[in-house]
Amino acid sequence: MATMPSSEACSMALAMAAVEKGTGDDRGMETLQYSGWRCHRKIHARRPAGGMMPAVRRVPAHGSWQRTRGVMVASQFITQLAFTLGLPFLPLYLQQLGVHDPQRAALWAGASATFSGLAMALMAPIWGRLADRVGRKAMVLRATFAGVLVVGGMALVQGPVALLALRLLQGLLTGTVSASNTLVADSVPKNKLGSSMALMQTAVFAGAAGGPLIGGVIADRFGYRWPFGATAALLLLSGLLVLLGSREEFKPQARTQPSRSERRARTRQIWLLLGPIIVVNFLDQLAGSVVGPVLPLVIAHLAGGQQSGVATLTGTILGSVAVSASIGALIAGRLTGRWPPPQVVAACAGGAAVFALLQGLASSVLLLGVFRVIMGLFIGGTLPAANVLLGNLVPPQDRGVAFGLTASATSLGFAAGPLLGALLVHVGLRAPFLLTSGLLALECLWMVWSSRRLNSASG
Repeated sequence: MATMPSSEACSMALAMAAVEKGTGDDRGMETLQYSGWRCHRKIHARRPAGGMMPAVRRVPAHGSWQRTRGVMVASQFITQLAFTLGLPFLPLYLQQLGVHDPQRAALWAGASATFSGLAMALMAPIWGRLADRVGRKAMVLRATFAGVLVVGGMALVQGPVALLALRLLQGLLTGTVSASNTLVADSVPKNKLGSSMALMQTAVFAGAAGGPLIGGVIADRFGYRWPFGATAALLLLSGLLVLLGSREEFKPQARTQPSRSERRARTRQIWLLLGPIIVVNFLDQLAGSVVGPVLPLVIAHLAGGQQSGVATLTGTILGSVAVSASIGALIAGRLTGRWPPPQVVAACAGGAAVFALLQGLASSVLLLGVFRVIMGLFIGGTLPAANVLLGNLVPPQDRGVAFGLTASATSLGFAAGPLLGALLVHVGLRAPFLLTSGLLALECLWMVWSSRRLNSASG
């Protein structure tokens, strides 16, 4: 394992991160933050005589970061509300497009999610690296306005192949969550990182709470094409909000050219620290998406096989789960200030595993909904705690690519989960819930095993 910088090296590097404003004393100093792995402190010192200054990041002004965070939370809410208007009902939309058999419709829905997730996993690190070079705000705008065109086109398709192609394009061009999280993480002071990541994740869940419910009502009353048109309109609103309301003081940081051995040591250190977080993101999304393609079919089965009102009922359950998950995200944001984030992740994953198992045993729609809502309370805390840990470990100049890597893991889980769920339908409608429980239990055990290393690195 590559050695971490010594306390003397950190002190020297941090001392170099302060800039003298002309008076030569502490009162004339401007506080800057040195961005090195595990060297996150603010200090006052003189510029070394004749020395080169390392890359630094200006601490954001009070009003600026609050405004940007508020705009991004609102944008995140609108975006997630938009994306969840139509996608939860994809199996039912596919039946309208000519795939009448429920099992084949679930398989098509799973395949579309898989193609979209794989494409997003491929592009996320590329977009993240680009964000480190051109700015985070530009990547948020790219993802949002691309969604306007792609998802809006889904309202006009005439067959499952065209829908599959647009889902692939969606994966290649969108990805708003990681782009928005990177912008917020780079804008807020470090002592506000935990609460800010919790607010961003709460916005995701809150948007996901309203989306399925509103989309289900729209679909039942006007047809399954209309939610996709509404999605495009809301994404346009979200993009304009970010364009006009957020502020970013981004300056590409100068990078020295390291030697080959230094690059190898740095790469190994990054993967040793980020590896556990990447696995958590993968398992969390895999577990969360296994049930997606089959949930409307399970609800229809428990409701006696009736199709009428299934979309509204599905949307109500998904919306309720998202509300409980948003509450869980806020609780987790507070807990990370008291407990180490790895312990918070493990506790949330373990609790979610128990209630995922109970869903597989539910005998009615009511019990399924209750167990799923309680599971949402636990699973809502996993990603905010993981994002806080990521922000503590990764220096600002690498956050774009770091969030991109975790987004790739999330996308891979999103790609594999629906396909696994669709294939498990042939085993039984309850099988996806049992797999979800096992994956969440594995996530809990993995984080317990990794906690000592992560606590040491972020402490």
